[in-house]
Amino acid sequence: MMSLKNISARLFILIFIQIGLTFYMFLNGLTILIGGDSSHLQFLNYYNQEKITNYPSYYDNLFILMAILQILSASALLLSLIKNEIIKSNTICMLRWGIFFAIVSNAIYGFMVRLLSNHVASANMYFFVGLLYFFLLFVEKKKKNLPTFSIVNTFPIYFVLFYTMGFPAWQKLINPDEVMNKYVLLFKNSFLSKLPGGIEPFIYFIGFIELLVPVVLIVSLIKSEFLLKRFPRYLTLALFVTTCTFIFLCFGLSVISVYQGATSLIFYSIFTLLIYAYIESISNNVLEEKIKNS
Repeated sequence: MMSLKNISARLFILIFIQIGLTFYMFLNGLTILIGGDSSHLQFLNYYNQEKITNYPSYYDNLFILMAILQILSASALLLSLIKNEIIKSNTICMLRWGIFFAIVSNAIYGFMVRLLSNHVASANMYFFVGLLYFFLLFVEKKKKNLPTFSIVNTFPIYFVLFYTMGFPAWQKLINPDEVMNKYVLLFKNSFLSKLPGGIEPFIYFIGFIELLVPVVLIVSLIKSEFLLKRFPRYLTLALFVTTCTFIFLCFGLSVISVYQGATSLIFYSIFTLLIYAYIESISNNVLEEKIKNS
């Protein structure tokens, strides 16, 4: 049996985060599952300035799915705590699945609020997903790979990047009337509005860059990069383009002194880096195992 003096401070911190995440997932999932429309609207209006009063009917099914995933997450995390996996296990199976279910549930929630233009809530879910992957990176350190888990562990990254970049691209390129006037008014006193063609070419350029991300992600899926059997070139490219887009938008908002939005975009970039750190770590682990086996 491992003595307390052999347990590092890092392990204590990870265990307490696991305990907190267990309670958080269970209580959130239970509230969503037993709550009605008013409870669902409360979730959709977190951080929102303009209150949402209704939502598409299929959101009820997404809420049920999200609640089930959160309760599954809490159950797996609790079982992991009971088994003392983080200290004793070389595979941490339950802990991995608990974090994964938490990631998927938050990715779904981020998708829902993104489509309803609750940008602050969507940003917070993006940050949350990035932090959960960073947490997963820590707990998986020096642990054996799980074949089944390795097949699905990157799918939420594809989903989150797809809607985070794809939906704004669709608004700018396919349905510009919905957003272009807002951008014109926002930048009317900046030097960007004095450029040839005004602000519109800049917005279309951003939309085109955003559109590249879903396209590259589809190529990555076709090439089965999610299995991480080799370095995920296209997935990495998608993360790089995503980061570039956030920095371009940060530049635009900084020019007109919208510092809150610009700061949020820097956060987006940093949390994208955390997601990349997880992918790089898993890729390196797979490569090391291949070298050992050969």
